[in-house]
Amino acid sequence: MDHNTTIRSQLEEHIRRERQTLQSFADAAGVNRGTLSGIINGNPPRLVSPGQLDLITAGMGLPEGALYEMYADECFRETAAHWRRLRPFLLRCAQLKKLDCINKVLDRLADNLSHIPDIFDTAEIMYENSWHEAALFLYERVIESEKYSHSERLAVSHLRLFQIHEKDERSNLESALRFHSYRWRLPEALVLDGLHMLAEFFAVKQQWDKVIFYSDELCELTGGLCRTSRRDWDAERYALRRPLVFYYGKSRLLKASAYEYSGRCEESRQFIAEYAELGWFRDLDEAGQRYVELFRLFARANTMCVDVKMGKKGAVAPYVELLLEQPEEILEGVITLLESANKYGYFIDEQLGLFAGHLNYYSVTDPGQWESRYKEEFNFVRLASYYRHLAVYNFRKERFEEGLQNILDGFHLSVQINQQDHIIKCMTLFEQYRNYATVRLQYLYAYICGKVVSNEAQENSHHAVGPGVNG
Repeated sequence: MDHNTTIRSQLEEHIRRERQTLQSFADAAGVNRGTLSGIINGNPPRLVSPGQLDLITAGMGLPEGALYEMYADECFRETAAHWRRLRPFLLRCAQLKKLDCINKVLDRLADNLSHIPDIFDTAEIMYENSWHEAALFLYERVIESEKYSHSERLAVSHLRLFQIHEKDERSNLESALRFHSYRWRLPEALVLDGLHMLAEFFAVKQQWDKVIFYSDELCELTGGLCRTSRRDWDAERYALRRPLVFYYGKSRLLKASAYEYSGRCEESRQFIAEYAELGWFRDLDEAGQRYVELFRLFARANTMCVDVKMGKKGAVAPYVELLLEQPEEILEGVITLLESANKYGYFIDEQLGLFAGHLNYYSVTDPGQWESRYKEEFNFVRLASYYRHLAVYNFRKERFEEGLQNILDGFHLSVQINQQDHIIKCMTLFEQYRNYATVRLQYLYAYICGKVVSNEAQENSHHAVGPGVNG
């Protein structure tokens, strides 16, 4: 479109071409005739609200947002930009994914730091409405422009980037490391969520020392808040999203899990005991009581799990019964059973048979299905671990082809989630049993190895990011 084209010229051309009058167009579009007259006859032309612009756009038979680029330019026709007009415009752009228009407005505001509070407040509205793609641009602009390093806006913006990038494999680690330095500059309610997110994020990465680090910080903060008089969170800008007891219990659960997965089961039992009974927690409301009961159930299940991992065969039967009652825990439970059976040299074919119907859902032998079958709800890391432990179990039973297929399923998943430790273990196992591999399995192995090389090339093209967690 010609850069000299304006909303006025577009509207005049439409009315002329359709042989309409101002009144007839106003009636058809549902816009006040005086508003239209102000656009066409005003000097300078009147700038309407985004809502009025949408009505005019529809009245002209144009797609939603068709005039937004021109509007983004015309917002700055006057000397000062007005946020009573800019904010609804930016929100509407976010809703319609008109990201170029958002960037155009931000570029025009870049030289005036007085707009940073309004940009931040608009980003928060976008975030609350789940218009995350648009909100990213505004939060990044706040981070680039905020001149006070201890600003609450700056810290919240880093948290939001971490929250938005949480499921983006390429950006989430960088966002987590950037947020690390700002975590204590947040309002307390957001510090709780930030520390909880960091601990869970590094649990998925299986970086257990970092899980312990952030879990301890979360425990210390929650314990301190519990000991003080009850806060009126609802009166604050950032209210507590969950009861305080949730954060305390989760800090102990995550630390216990970190010790469990590190093979330090006795220490894990110690921290399981710390969330097994939280009825002592102050100011428990109905929601808090529900979490107390939930952590009590978690503690019972996780105690059984640790007992199984420690080779207590008497714990297997009650643990299996518990898993049958809690089907959402079957995958994690079967990993525990396989790990223990492989470590202590016993077999669990009967128990695996009980879960076969559930576990078959995860079985994939056609690589063409790999990209679509694994859905976000599965914990890819644990699923890759399941395949590896199942492969070892099948090798022990001399079911070599089945075990090698398990390795390939786990290998492919490990490449998808870029889990280097799992990748190395899968490749080592496959090479150990390569002599039993059919031509098809060797072909699939080579195919996945090619993806490893491709991922490494992409990784090397990105610069290293940020400090570790102990800064």
